[in-house]
Amino acid sequence: MRLNSLDVVRGFAIFAMVIAHTVVFLDDREPRALGVLFQFLNDAASPLFALVIGVTAGYQLREAALWDARRKSFFAISWVIKAIVLIFVGLLLSINFSGVLVVLDFLGVMMLVATPFLFLPAAWSVGAASVFLALAPIVNGAARDWALTSGFSPTSRFDPTVLLLDWTVLGSAYRLTSLLPMLLIGLLLARWQLGSARRTAWVFGGGAVLLGVSLVVRRWEEAMTGVAQSGSYGDEARDLGLALVAYAGIQLLSDFSGARMRAWFTRFTRPLADMGTMAFTIYCLHVLMLTVIWSQLLRGEENWLAGPGLIYRQPQGVLTMIAILLICLLFAAVWRRLLGVGPLERVIGVLSLRHPPGTLLAGPVASTRRSEPALQAPRG
Repeated sequence: MRLNSLDVVRGFAIFAMVIAHTVVFLDDREPRALGVLFQFLNDAASPLFALVIGVTAGYQLREAALWDARRKSFFAISWVIKAIVLIFVGLLLSINFSGVLVVLDFLGVMMLVATPFLFLPAAWSVGAASVFLALAPIVNGAARDWALTSGFSPTSRFDPTVLLLDWTVLGSAYRLTSLLPMLLIGLLLARWQLGSARRTAWVFGGGAVLLGVSLVVRRWEEAMTGVAQSGSYGDEARDLGLALVAYAGIQLLSDFSGARMRAWFTRFTRPLADMGTMAFTIYCLHVLMLTVIWSQLLRGEENWLAGPGLIYRQPQGVLTMIAILLICLLFAAVWRRLLGVGPLERVIGVLSLRHPPGTLLAGPVASTRRSEPALQAPRG
């Protein structure tokens, strides 16, 4: 059973990433409010992805206590295969410049490390998430200091040592220490909050408080160090706050508002839900489109989009952003209506042993196109 609100959350995360990766084509004259909005979308996308991966896994594991050892092992193996596929595709997309810091391999590493927590009691996830949230900024800072003072000078982004350090602690925007707590919190939300209006409201309020706290902490950190560091306590609070506000806000409107509001919101967010059902496909699609665009821009020649010095022409820059977004939206809508499950989702489903090879060419089924109501409130 698909949950429409989770599809919308995934679709919103993809939408935010597309905007963040194409805003470079705009000039510096956009209103300040629009610049702030773009920054929020950029900061929310990756933690929201990590959070919803955890929620989705927790939802799939909601009756795991009744499973036998064989079924648990199969789920874990499938999970690990998915993680490895994400790492492989992420590295593949990073070979050619696209203007995108590809997140897929970071998410794959996060899933691999999270595997031991999938079937553990909730208390373990609470403890692990708390430890990571408390220690991650310290570890990130120590790793940065070491890299600056040790003469660490990698010769290739694909050197195994460089990849490992980048994935875990030295990533400029993404890193295991920042993403793993989001996934663990997502696992907890699936057990405690999913299906409860009151608890969803508490999550939204908690996210808003964290956002407020992050503004104060980030200003203090900037005053102390002169720069806003990615992976700091303020950055961590901002990421988690944005992810929780977006996740819970969408659920409050999609699942727990009045009947008329729910119907309107479902219709309004249908394009996002379509993208959310095939988030892996749409992410790869938009990166490939940007790779083609940048292959032309890097030639240094004047073209329709850019003039001398890589100064983007307007309104061509705006039109490029809109075109990429519309292609993603239309592809997801048409594919879902006609064929159901996304193309790369079919491939990863077969590779991870969850579906037989015949599903690669199968037609749509009702579950890929039906919006489900909110779940019953969790107990406890």
